[in-house]
Amino acid sequence: MDALTKDIFIKIGRGVAWAPLSVLIGHSIFAKFFGHEPYVDPVMHFSGGIAMAYFFRKVSMMSNEALGELTDFSRDLLSFGLTCSIALFWEIVEFSSDTFFGTNVQESNANTMRDLIFGIVGALIFLLLRHFFLHKKHSDGYQGA
Repeated sequence: MDALTKDIFIKIGRGVAWAPLSVLIGHSIFAKFFGHEPYVDPVMHFSGGIAMAYFFRKVSMMSNEALGELTDFSRDLLSFGLTCSIALFWEIVEFSSDTFFGTNVQESNANTMRDLIFGIVGALIFLLLRHFFLHKKHSDGYQGA
């Protein structure tokens, strides 16, 4: 692993990994107190969508040397696509757990679809609000990121 790659991983670990990790930890804690369904799981999938879109958006900004200069739209599209991929991968892991280990994580197809939709909607809302507020700041003369 070259020094550049190592530096990027350290930046990611220290700077943005807190977002998805906090959702995973929060899911475990809140599920123990309130039960997995019907409230904790949908909220966590929605929050996970937000956290992953934030994570991938920030990582894309940290990885200019590897990715090149991307436009804001490209970063948003990349973040959205990767977040959708993670949501799908998560559901595949749940399905695999149910199939091979006899768990009952996925209660139904409706449950799986709800989880995917909440994750995707969380990502969309984060990216749209980010765009809206950033656009509003720029129109007010704000020059920050």
